[in-house]
Amino acid sequence: MSLDPSSTQLATREDAKTLRDQESILVLLNLGLLTAIAVVHVLFGPALGPPSRGFFALLMGRFLMQTLELAWLNGGQAPPDSRALRAYAGVSIWVNIAFAFAIALLGGKEETHYVVLMVIPVIAASFRYGAMGIAVVVAATTSLTFLEVWIYYRRHLPMGTTEYFEATNVVLVYGVVAPVVALLVGRLRREQGRLRDSLAELERARDRLVSEEKLAAVGRFASAIAHEVRNPVAMIVSSLELAKDASADPARREEWREVAGAEARRLEALTGDFLLYARQRKPEKRRTAVATAVGYVASLAQARLTQAGLVLAVECAEDLMGTFDPFQLHQALLNLVVNACDATPAGGRITIAARPAPGGGVELTVENSGPAIPEEVVPKLFEPFFTTKPRGSGLGLAISRAIARGHGGDLVLEVNDPDRVRLALTIPADAAVVAEG
Repeated sequence: MSLDPSSTQLATREDAKTLRDQESILVLLNLGLLTAIAVVHVLFGPALGPPSRGFFALLMGRFLMQTLELAWLNGGQAPPDSRALRAYAGVSIWVNIAFAFAIALLGGKEETHYVVLMVIPVIAASFRYGAMGIAVVVAATTSLTFLEVWIYYRRHLPMGTTEYFEATNVVLVYGVVAPVVALLVGRLRREQGRLRDSLAELERARDRLVSEEKLAAVGRFASAIAHEVRNPVAMIVSSLELAKDASADPARREEWREVAGAEARRLEALTGDFLLYARQRKPEKRRTAVATAVGYVASLAQARLTQAGLVLAVECAEDLMGTFDPFQLHQALLNLVVNACDATPAGGRITIAARPAPGGGVELTVENSGPAIPEEVVPKLFEPFFTTKPRGSGLGLAISRAIARGHGGDLVLEVNDPDRVRLALTIPADAAVVAEG
């Protein structure tokens, strides 16, 4: 018998895991009843009398079969799919009905009540079938319950009318269990359907928001690029136009050409920063001495800091090791040092420090003695193209944070006090690297 389409529209949408869980619970319930029957016969054997060999053979055979079914349902590498599970559910209902009828016949007692095992397929039918399918299963279990009583008294006269009364009570249980379970299951599936639809709508809304945010980000990026490029291009065009004026003073014309050249170089640097930010490559991590990387950055920045009248200090243990891309780390640290240099007045101090990070990895900090960053600037500090410098690109800190996050770490403003500002770049430990050299 196939599943009823009208009531199983939601059921067919259940995933394989849900179906496996439901069938596994029914199998475990059946195994519990089989075990209870065996225990009752062991404990009350003298009073009940020994059952036939066929009874125990059928009981043990069904127990073994259910155990194998449970193993199949929860198979490790290749569990059954939804189609196979639905086919199994239909077959198992009728197998359980046949077993309950057979075990009742082999029981050989006037009041065995083994037909109560038919409650399991009735419950399963309420999960899997529609109204027509449930009615067929209840009708089949009812007929077999009365048939078992009739067969017994055909062999063991005289007929006991009370047994038919008791069979009627059992049948009434089927008639109550089936609709109650079906109503509960239907309500549960409707709730699941509404929840599933709500989740789907939320996912669609999220996708729309993400798409709109991406478009907005692209728009902001394009606007920022246009703004940053427009200024030097305008300066170049106007300087070259003025330099073409033959009547102008030669010294002024040379000055305008120099302005055009300086703006062209600035435009080239801006373009390089744009590409660097937009095309962040995957870091090539390796086990590297942190002191070597910090010392290299300090040597690159020393001339600029000396020219600005600043003191540079380095605090890093010689034996401190880290897992990172040396080239990218040089770039990130140098951006931080240059940013600190621009924010520190003459006579100030900049400190590059490195220490083991909590939980493994490395924490690198750049601290300067300049004024605190204004509160209104802090939320925008790492945004691309945001800058408070007259001729800055606004990409230095954004690139440094992108590098840190590319390593699985982060870049944050750790201290923002008057005369003490510190940025901290963390790089977590990573075992999947090669040793340098």
